Formats: sequence, C-alpha cells, structure tokens
Amino acid sequence: MLVLKHVEREIENTVQLQDLLAHLRETTSQVEDILFKDIYFMKAKKEFILFLECDSEKSYHEWREICPPPPGANDWYEVLLTKNEHFPELG
Repeated sequence: MLVLKHVEREIENTVQLQDLLAHLRETTSQVEDILFKDIYFMKAKKEFILFLECDSEKSYHEWREICPPPPGANDWYEVLLTKNEHFPELG
C-alpha cells in the first residue's frame, strides 16, 4: 500500500530540505516494512506530502510514533491500495 502523509509546514530552504530527508531516511529505516519514496510540495501552499510505501497501516503508525509531525504542524494521511489489495480475490 501507498501512504501519502500531508504536513502543513513550509520548508524554507534546501538546508531544511536536506535535514528533513536525512531524518526521514533514518527514521523509516528503524521500522520494518516501510519505505520512504519521495517528497512532494503543494503548489502555492505551505504543505508537503511524503510518499511512503508500507506493508500495512500498522507499519505507518509505528513509524509515526518515532517521527511525529513538527511542533505546531497539522498532519493527516491517505492510504492508496493497489487493485490486488482492494480486490484480494484477483490474486
């Protein structure tokens, strides 16, 4: 499954971005079955989206325990299922 984690927070420069990417790689490596794929930015908004690949929502929640959103930032997530995850009978 894919998880899109939205975070309302502005990344102001490339130094902050590099620090965040290093932190994400470190924290996702601590949880089995979760992989940080990329980061995206909403046009004209102070928001970014983390693109994560997870075996289960449980993996995401385990990771979020060690990597909560920055202080004062709102966050939420969406789960995207593959066709086989949505229709397991397809095999």
